[in-house]
Order: sequence, then C-alpha cells, then structure tokens
Amino acid sequence: MTRIKKPAVRPELRRDWLRRHEEEGQSPPEIAQKDGYDVRTVRKQIEIEQQERERREARSTVLRQALEMHYADICVFAQKLDSHITGEASSLASLKNEPMWSALRDHLRRSTVWKNLDRWETLREEVHRADNELRRQLEPLVRNKSPLPFPKPRGEIGLSMGIVDLLSAHFIFTAQGEVGLDKRTDFKIDTADQMTTLIDYGPYTIGRVPDKQVTNIKKLVLGLMREVTKREDHVEMSRLLTRLEVVKRKLHDELLSIILRRVVTGRCRYCPL
Repeated sequence: MTRIKKPAVRPELRRDWLRRHEEEGQSPPEIAQKDGYDVRTVRKQIEIEQQERERREARSTVLRQALEMHYADICVFAQKLDSHITGEASSLASLKNEPMWSALRDHLRRSTVWKNLDRWETLREEVHRADNELRRQLEPLVRNKSPLPFPKPRGEIGLSMGIVDLLSAHFIFTAQGEVGLDKRTDFKIDTADQMTTLIDYGPYTIGRVPDKQVTNIKKLVLGLMREVTKREDHVEMSRLLTRLEVVKRKLHDELLSIILRRVVTGRCRYCPL
C-alpha cells in the first residue's frame, strides 16, 4: 500500500495547534486524529512553535529594554542640557561633542529648541562681551578715584582687583532686577598688622589699607556701587539679560517636556529599532 506523504506543516497550522493545545486543552493525539497527522509530527511542531514564541518574546523583551534605556539616555541628556542652561554656563561646546547631542537632534529635527539654543549662545556671548567691556572701563575708574595703589602688588598696601569683580557682579545683579550686593552682604574687617587692615566685601577682596583709610575706602566702594548702576550701559545690560531670561524659560519648558514625557518622537542612529 502506497503511503501518502503529508505536506510540510505551515507556520499558521503550527500556531493553530499550539493554540488548541494551550487554550482548548486538546492533546497532541487528539489534534493528530482530527487533522490527520502523525502524533509525533504534532508534538514536534507544537514544540517548535513554543520555541519560536519564546525567541520572539525574548527578542521583544531585549528590544523593549534597549528602547527604554535609549529613551532614558536621551532624558538624562535633556536634564544635563537644562542644568547647563539654568546654571549660567557660557558654552555648549562640551555638550555638542557628546553622542546624545546628535541623537536628540535627530529625534527632534523640527523642534524650536535648536533655534532657542542658538539664541541662548548668542545672547550669552553678548552679555560676556558687555561685561568684559564694563570691567575694562572700571579699572581706570577705580584707579582714578582710589587714594591708594590699584591694583596693589601682592601683599602690599592698596586695592585689589576684587573690587572690579564686586562692581561687575553688583552691576549684573541689579541689571537683571535682583537685589544688589549692597543689600546682600557687608564689609568684613580684619586686622593685618598694627598699622593696616584687610577689607573684604562678602566674597570679594577689597584690599589691604592703612587703618586711618578704612572709613574712606568703605565710602569709596559704596559710592562706586551706586555709580555703576547709573551708567547708560546698565540699561542695555538689563535689556540683554531680560531677553536671555525669556529664551532660558522657553528652553526650560521645551526640555522639561522631553524629560517628563520620557519618550521622544522620531529616530536617530542609536535607536535599537
């Protein structure tokens, strides 16, 4: 008697056997009898389909975990970028060299975050230039008004460059509408020797002065602090800082939406899928 060879079991039939076995409780002999297949074939095909399913599930789990980690990396970078912006850093150069910069850019090609980052860098550079110009002009101003050498040689009597740092910081604080250093801190007086006194103003070193000049130097410093806030460039600095703050707020909101959503649209070269 000629034995008729059964055709190869198709994947959809194999999956149906597994379903009937697991969901309907049919045994391999029952399936073999109903479908006209050898029971060994049914058992083997059910086992093959179980192994295929396990491989698919394992692959799906690995890809899901990889994708979750990829999104987490992007969110961490967005947090880093947000801290960089709000922390008043002066350059994005170091972040631009990180792989996640290009990844985020690939994912969000149409986002306004890139235009605002360019604006932030431009405004930061303008503020930096304006501050440098201010400091350049403050040095001769202090020198002309000081009754003591400025800047003083190390360890000698006179005023230090810390007074320029103080005036610049006070200028910036008041220009951005915050309380000036004259409301935040005060002079710190320490005896240097029997004839001289060390004067600091908050974290800023004013200098080492003769005891009899302490009162005059304190008046000079306070007068200079009032004077710098009346300069014409104080108004321009205020405008620059206001524009910078607006851009910073926009960037913070944009980056925060990335961080809190935890998922970004689009694809990049590092996507696991």
